[in-house]
Amino acid sequence: MKLTPIRLRRLNSGLDSEEVIEALKISKSTFYKLEQGWTRPSPALIKRLADIYKCSTDDIFRDLKITG
Repeated sequence: MKLTPIRLRRLNSGLDSEEVIEALKISKSTFYKLEQGWTRPSPALIKRLADIYKCSTDDIFRDLKITG
């Protein structure tokens, strides 16, 4: 599995994938697609990611290469 910025953020936070999947209340499939950059999360999910990883939503947007 490639090391994407959002995956690196999770690893640096000391969280394993199961903890994040449970906290976000998403499927494993959705989680892995998100970490690999194959899907774009909703604004609500971006906010929850920022809360879990203790960063700003702007950081999550940058990690996922979402521009607007």
